[in-house]
Amino acid sequence: MEQPEEREREALPATIRAFSQRLYRDPRYLLVDRIERFGRERIAFIEAYTILSPTGEVRGQALLSQEYTRRGRPDGERPYGEESLLDHYLQSRGGETIELSEDELAALRDESWQYYVRRNFSFLLEDYYQAREDAEHNLGIWNLIERSGASDAAKWSSLRWWPWIERDRAIAQAMWDLEQGDADHAATELYRAQRAIEQFEQQHAERYAEEGDDNQDLCAHMRQHVSALVELLRRDRDLPVSLEERLDDAAARGDRAEMDRLRGEMIRRAVDPGIEE
Repeated sequence: MEQPEEREREALPATIRAFSQRLYRDPRYLLVDRIERFGRERIAFIEAYTILSPTGEVRGQALLSQEYTRRGRPDGERPYGEESLLDHYLQSRGGETIELSEDELAALRDESWQYYVRRNFSFLLEDYYQAREDAEHNLGIWNLIERSGASDAAKWSSLRWWPWIERDRAIAQAMWDLEQGDADHAATELYRAQRAIEQFEQQHAERYAEEGDDNQDLCAHMRQHVSALVELLRRDRDLPVSLEERLDDAAARGDRAEMDRLRGEMIRRAVDPGIEE
């Protein structure tokens, strides 16, 4: 997606920014700063490497200086002449089922990791537009693997992380919306994410249970993070309750009149996004 034109952004409350900084600070990566190199803006960081012996014993840790580009594939490479491996597979392989070898799956996982790391840096740099783009890129990889002909076990090693990616996409989108003055859309995105993660958890409960307590709690943790942000935003930014949440609440109460009213309001807003209730 093309970078939108710069416009004056609405400042987010300090509590919201602090929440984002805590949530996206990864101890494996130390952000240095943005720099200009070879005519391109880059993110400079230090990555901690664990040094293992041939038998797997931890021997120490090394700190390596790294850089990622701000736009395009993080490492600046253009695999097969495309912007990314995802773009390459989407361009070159049509049809409902895409065959991916173990090496191709590994390469896609490596690419998704790059976008994950840069996504965290984008949150720390308060570049919510880029954070959203990088999350959507990894959701694209998720969709590609999900419809591939790989085995269920090979797929699940990547697909199990969907709640994490969706959490980040929704938070980045909401933060971007709030900076653009669209609190209603921010509320809708955050509510949809909580609901979608809950549904994903229910669908794959047995798989998560097989992996142990830590993995079983992944979906719950992702929902809790989104819920905590919603509470902060309602307290410090007057985030409204989305129409979808109000509709679900009315349905739970069996209030048909309110359900009809809310559906009508949603249709009116879809026709004219600028309309007020």
